[in-house]
Amino acid sequence: MAQPEKPPEWLKKIVDSLGQAQAVNRANHFILAEVVTDLAKKSKDPEKYLATMFEHISARADRAPIEKEAHPVNAEFRWTIETFFSLARKRVKK
Repeated sequence: MAQPEKPPEWLKKIVDSLGQAQAVNRANHFILAEVVTDLAKKSKDPEKYLATMFEHISARADRAPIEKEAHPVNAEFRWTIETFFSLARKRVKK
């Protein structure tokens, strides 16, 4: 049986770059989650604080989309915002 062909060096660099970007993104997510949760808990109305922040970030996304509105990257961006604030709301309620 023939050995699988070794992937080209440029492909390895892309995979490595994606892994690094994913690690940075994940670290930033954890840091922001802690900061947002702490700020929300310290506000008079944590749910209103989170809802207002969600609206502000969504409005910024509307003003500066990553790609055309129907592009999958925009859908992922919106899903990420929604998920982040949904989870923040759960953390605040604990």
